[in-house]
Amino acid sequence: RDAAFVCSFKAHYGKNRRGVVTCAVVQSERLVAANKRLEKLKLVDAEVSKIVRTRDGDLLEVSGEENARSAAYKSANERKQYDPEQLEEYFKDRHIECWRRRLQVATPLLVFATNIVVDYQLGRATKNRRKRATEFMELVASLGPAFIKAGQALSSRPDLLPPEYLQELQKLQDRLPPFDNEQAFDQIESELGGKLQDLFERIDPEPVAAASIGQVYKGYLKTGEEVAIKVQRPNCEKIIALDIYILRRLSGLLNELLRVVKYDFDLKLIVDEFGKLIYDEIDYLNEARNAERFKDLYGNVENIFVPKVYWRYTSAKVITLEWVEGVRLESDALGENRSAMVRSLVQCSLRQMLENGFFHADPHGGNLLATKDASLCYLDFGMTSTLTQEQSYGIILAIVDLVNRDWENLVALYKRLGILDKDADEEPIVKALNDALPDVLDASVGQFNFKSVISKLGTVFYSFDFQLPPYYTAILRCLGVLEGVAIQVDPEFKILNEAYPFVASRMLSDDSAELRSALKGFLVKDGELVADRWTGLLTSASRMNGDDISVGLNSFLEYIFADDSTEMRYMLADLLVEELDGLGVDLTKFLRGYLANNSLFSLQAQPGDAQMSPKLQQALSLVNDSLLRKGVRIDDFFGIMQRFITLPAGQKFVAEVVLGVAERYSARTIRAIFRLPPAAESTRRKR
Repeated sequence: RDAAFVCSFKAHYGKNRRGVVTCAVVQSERLVAANKRLEKLKLVDAEVSKIVRTRDGDLLEVSGEENARSAAYKSANERKQYDPEQLEEYFKDRHIECWRRRLQVATPLLVFATNIVVDYQLGRATKNRRKRATEFMELVASLGPAFIKAGQALSSRPDLLPPEYLQELQKLQDRLPPFDNEQAFDQIESELGGKLQDLFERIDPEPVAAASIGQVYKGYLKTGEEVAIKVQRPNCEKIIALDIYILRRLSGLLNELLRVVKYDFDLKLIVDEFGKLIYDEIDYLNEARNAERFKDLYGNVENIFVPKVYWRYTSAKVITLEWVEGVRLESDALGENRSAMVRSLVQCSLRQMLENGFFHADPHGGNLLATKDASLCYLDFGMTSTLTQEQSYGIILAIVDLVNRDWENLVALYKRLGILDKDADEEPIVKALNDALPDVLDASVGQFNFKSVISKLGTVFYSFDFQLPPYYTAILRCLGVLEGVAIQVDPEFKILNEAYPFVASRMLSDDSAELRSALKGFLVKDGELVADRWTGLLTSASRMNGDDISVGLNSFLEYIFADDSTEMRYMLADLLVEELDGLGVDLTKFLRGYLANNSLFSLQAQPGDAQMSPKLQQALSLVNDSLLRKGVRIDDFFGIMQRFITLPAGQKFVAEVVLGVAERYSARTIRAIFRLPPAAESTRRKR
């Protein structure tokens, strides 16, 4: 019946049975329906051409998802970078437009700066600081998206602003009413080079989210996939560029006013740093590339999900990602899974920062979802940051020094990283840090959170002219946001306590010269190993692997028995001799007192002998918590010990310890026989 037609059909039999079809047909109801289905296939076939708009506004014909991706990458590589000279050139002849906006911005900013100067001159700056901080936050919020973004960036700059200002700026909400659907849909059509009905099966009429730069719609592809379509606000780039241009022009005058009140920093340099950040964020091709890189690095991590980028529906001002169903982490629907989600978030964020050096810099609650299969989904990749290996090492060492209250090492590290001037006097900074920070490892987030740490650190940064580089402020912001999520989900969650095992494991397992040297500096003080530090590092590293001490012990022994660790082995041998000797004395006293009290033997005991000494209690606790805990692989533990003891260096080490303990016991026995007074102090064996 339908033989009266001519059809040329080239089929590609793959996952979606895709093809390109050209048909000349005699119209019948069956053929009309078939042609409609085939027309849909045209839009999804990998060979079908698609028109996209490049970063420069040109229309470009590409074919297929992979080709669209390649074209987008090429356009992203050629994208507009923040260039203050180009801004000057662009706006220099647009006098009316610039002056109107300059009056809107300059008038309230200069009034605010004048009030600060008057407060300082009248001696009421400290008294009015909280009030002025609130005024500043409200002023920033009223000036539009560029200033809101700038205020959020400043909220993680404790080196520039007092704590009161930081606390107020952290209240800024990046939310604006949604703009008109017609404008949004026109933008999508212009950017993607086609009619909406040809690009998508349908788009929901109401946006699901709206922020200062863009808004998000839920859409459906012709092939049925659900997608999230983010479209940029009209003229967003131009509005932001004008505000940055005006701020740069005002920076000289504002600097002079602020110098009167001892605020001596380069405002123009700060504006330029912000300009680079926000230009990255408003380029959706750059965000798509960040999302794909993030998926490549972390998409296969257990319990982590990263949505797919649909490149054929992505441009500089439109980005289309896989739609993800889920709930926010603070939702009651998660029940007991909430704490597990936060742990996944913290561990993944630490891996991002300290292993791969590419991290999501804004993991707030709105950018995270818990999926139905209990995975953690990351969203919105406009704010990412990178760390060099040296910078990652610096963060690791800073956390170790912070947790262990080693302020001398922390100050030396800041000098080495260029955060503090090399000629700065260390003594007052060390004293200020010691006075400002309590024992951070023992406090829960609800009692002593990371924001408190940053606030107290910020007071020191602000008082002693620290200069925080962009990567360090990104880290502070990321950790601060993580802590905020943790508090909402589980007030007792210890974020620094969760971070330290990861850092300890990295310290022990990384064989880089820098971390090896830092580890030695951390473990050794005044030429001797610090027992509390190496046992604490060992047990903390074990927490990364279900409290299995064999894993941390393996890393520690590999470090100790390395060819370049001879000196460390001698120190550890001396320390073990000291500890085992003291433990033997305490155990003998305890047993003697215990037996005497139970009248089994006629023994002379001293008062208190039957009480366990702190050293004995600590040893029993270590054995109970680390070796006898359910799930610890005892066979692995003894296998590791056997492997290292068979090494020549291991055999020599064991001989050193045995000989040292034997010498101590022999000397003590001789003193007891001849009733000699005990030795005044223990001495190290000479080698």
